[in-house]
Amino acid sequence: MRLLLGLLLLILAGGAVQAQPSGQRFVSIAFHDVDNRADDLEADSVTSKVLAQFFDWLKGTGWTAITLDDIAAAARGTRPLPDKAILITFDDGYKSLYTKVFPLLQVYRFPIVAALVGTWMEGGTGSTSVGAPEGSVLYGDRIVPRSTFITWEEAREMQASGLVEFASHSYNLHRGVPANPQGNNIPAALTWKYDPATRQYETDSQYKARIRADLEQSRRQMAANLGRAPRAMVWPFGRYSVPALEMAKAAGFTFALTLEPEPAFTSDLYAIHRYFPSRNPSVSDIARNLRFEPDDPATRRVACVSLDGLAAVGPGEPQNEALGAMIEGLRTLGANVAVIDAHVATPTPDAPLQAVYFPNRFLPMRADLLSRVTWQLRTRGGVDAFLRLPIGPAAAAVGEARVPELFADMMRQTASDGLTLDGMATPTSIVSDRPENIRARRKALDLATLDPQTRLALAAYRGAATIDPRQR
Repeated sequence: MRLLLGLLLLILAGGAVQAQPSGQRFVSIAFHDVDNRADDLEADSVTSKVLAQFFDWLKGTGWTAITLDDIAAAARGTRPLPDKAILITFDDGYKSLYTKVFPLLQVYRFPIVAALVGTWMEGGTGSTSVGAPEGSVLYGDRIVPRSTFITWEEAREMQASGLVEFASHSYNLHRGVPANPQGNNIPAALTWKYDPATRQYETDSQYKARIRADLEQSRRQMAANLGRAPRAMVWPFGRYSVPALEMAKAAGFTFALTLEPEPAFTSDLYAIHRYFPSRNPSVSDIARNLRFEPDDPATRRVACVSLDGLAAVGPGEPQNEALGAMIEGLRTLGANVAVIDAHVATPTPDAPLQAVYFPNRFLPMRADLLSRVTWQLRTRGGVDAFLRLPIGPAAAAVGEARVPELFADMMRQTASDGLTLDGMATPTSIVSDRPENIRARRKALDLATLDPQTRLALAAYRGAATIDPRQR
């Protein structure tokens, strides 16, 4: 349930979805580390046994492992993809890519795309990874040996085989950066950095410059060591923004890969979605997930969250304790979805908004809390966090023309799971469908058939989508 709005717009649009032309759909899978020891796996790992069984399953069931060249040819219309096409990828450049994966590729003759992080490729003797001692690499918040990852020599050998194409996983974006005054670190490609010294956030131009500089450095580094610049950008953690994607295009990338669990289509080479198998799933689990069938509507235990109480406590440890109590309360309730009010409560439901809880261009900010609470509820509370900003009161406060920009400001400052939008007709049924079908119906909406409130809601939604590409 990426977007609660998606159900409503799907029902409003109605009708059949135009099928993608034959030979344009494919699936992609994002492996990471491979280990022989099933009892000592990291969360992002699979065993060598499972990987070999998966390759056997692909061979035995008629799948074709494809390359970026195959995808580009299908996009141009010169050579359609086979019916069962899969793009196999490996992220992070673990040593197992060379010691365990590459030997299997040579046996099965499967091509793959492998994504490398620039700073993790450094750190050897005489070279220091950013933020780590010599011979080590700063991996998230841990210091690990440089030998955890492949060398450039090994990368060149794999590239020369014709079986491995290397992509950028950024130079130094595979980490968190300060995202709010409370000190949360949130994925660097997604986040407008907060500077505690100046108490200021990056401007749009500063954010774009940082992202572009990183991606261009990655391309220079890979060109120098592999003889060619990468053409694919693989977003760290699968998280990025629409402005970040614009910078990737400007830097020269012609493909971009995400971690959205959906099929991919050659009609959008900058949104190649991938399934991420974690915790060593069985081959049958992998096969089932690669079908990307819509789940039956799950039970959603929704809790509505107001930030007014936290704001009243004031900043510091008392507020942290109150937030911890809020998280424990959600656990006690068994909530798996939190809908967070991004605004200060108004005297009546229809009254104009007076203040909000995120930096923006139009309304007073009572306290900078939305980013912190959203991130803590998602990471500590284990819930999907959706944002609510009532559209009618927002329009009454800033004017209808500015509502999309206000929603864009809200999305810019948070790492949420989506939006809830009110003021529209209530759906009479729950619809379960593929995300790409929902997007197609939404795109086909005839605005002339919508009432004014729903048109404004769609404008707010599209404003959010100028920042968060998952809101498309």
